[in-house]
Amino acid sequence: MVGRKLRHVAGGAAMLLLGATAVARPASAADWVDEWQALAKQTGFAGHAKFAELLAKPEAIKLAQDWEAFRGYSARSIVAQSNIPPDLKPGLEITRETAAKYPWLKDYLPGPSYDRLMSTEWFRWGKIRIVPTTPYALSAKRLAATKKAQESGEAFTVNDKGELIDSKGGFALIDSDAQPFTKPKSGIELYWAFLGHGIANENLEFKPLALDACLPSNKVDRSYKLHLWWQKMHGRVDVAPLGSIKGEDDVIEAGSVIFLEPYDVAGLAASRRRFAAADKPDDFRAFVPSLKRTRILAGSDSQDPMAAGFEATWDEWRQTWMKPDVKNFDFKIVGEKLILAQPETGHAYNPAQSSSNPCEIDVIDLELRPVWVLEVTDKTGNYIYGKRRIYIDKEFWYAQYQEMFDQKGNLWRVIDDARDMIPEKGLWMWRNYVMWNVISTRYNRIEMTADWSILDKPMEGLFDVDVLRDNR
Repeated sequence: MVGRKLRHVAGGAAMLLLGATAVARPASAADWVDEWQALAKQTGFAGHAKFAELLAKPEAIKLAQDWEAFRGYSARSIVAQSNIPPDLKPGLEITRETAAKYPWLKDYLPGPSYDRLMSTEWFRWGKIRIVPTTPYALSAKRLAATKKAQESGEAFTVNDKGELIDSKGGFALIDSDAQPFTKPKSGIELYWAFLGHGIANENLEFKPLALDACLPSNKVDRSYKLHLWWQKMHGRVDVAPLGSIKGEDDVIEAGSVIFLEPYDVAGLAASRRRFAAADKPDDFRAFVPSLKRTRILAGSDSQDPMAAGFEATWDEWRQTWMKPDVKNFDFKIVGEKLILAQPETGHAYNPAQSSSNPCEIDVIDLELRPVWVLEVTDKTGNYIYGKRRIYIDKEFWYAQYQEMFDQKGNLWRVIDDARDMIPEKGLWMWRNYVMWNVISTRYNRIEMTADWSILDKPMEGLFDVDVLRDNR
């Protein structure tokens, strides 16, 4: 029954079938650029003007059109063929006082976000502002690799261990540089499409990542600053070294972090490598300054919060980094729909804006996005979450929104993030995490400052926790 309900677009609108062909546009008629320019003129907000400028670059328009031609659709073509309320358009602003004028809002705005807009207590949102639905793309070289794989008959499969396998029987994310399952037919294929999207880059650095842990009283409890790095080890097509990172033969990717502030956790460092083999646990290590030693962490440690006051666990790196173990989890597509989620405007501005109190949002920009609704259910009763509901974008295979439920079926945590994407390059990092706990009524505001110079720097040693410890 849930799946049947979610298959319908809000308001009874019909979704565009994935096989439908979009209408090609010449570069001079990029209507999304026109809409962003009109929005910037209406709001007078410099961030809107800056993003319109980035989208208007000929390389950005061409990249968006090339990916649309490959997919056979775009987010905009899906929205255009859906029965959207006439007043749900760029520039519309909605507050808790005016929400009743828009009865359709609950159909598009996920329930946890609607509750924040209507709240007069913890984690209040002042207003939401609708921005244009924008075509987002991965890089041109990733597109070329994906097209080549499909034209050559390359076929990805998922084996009975939940591993992603290529046509030669090898681990696909080690042997292939293509995006897998661009038209997923099952839940596990969709989850691998999401994992294959990865960081949508090959080197990543946040310098810094800043987090405010907020109390139910809308006051900051603790603030943190840290540096975070990530690297894709194989299938590298955009950032040198191309191909594979030497010495990382069986590792898909790795991430590391070192805490800078406050004083009581400064120097805490952790690194985590993800192996392709399902039965090979992550190499997960942490240096704990108070103990003056490095600990090897087990899989259960990944379910712990990263530090006191954090809502994000180690498994919430890039929305979810839970391994696709089909013996322990069920993966099921339960529907398709349009939702309002943060736009990927981070290269121009942060779409979740707070002027004075970091524990509240004054204005949050949202855009209509077409998503698959993926439910990941724990079959063991031993995982921290009984279920995840992940809204995965149909255009670029990344999670737009996520709801995590406890083992009793109660909604627990929510994530809505925004990315830092360079439109003409199709390379991505992150700009914010808006993450809250509906049980404890606590909120984490996480802001990332992407350091794009990492694309030109070596990353040797950054995933060795002892090197991080000694050079902090």
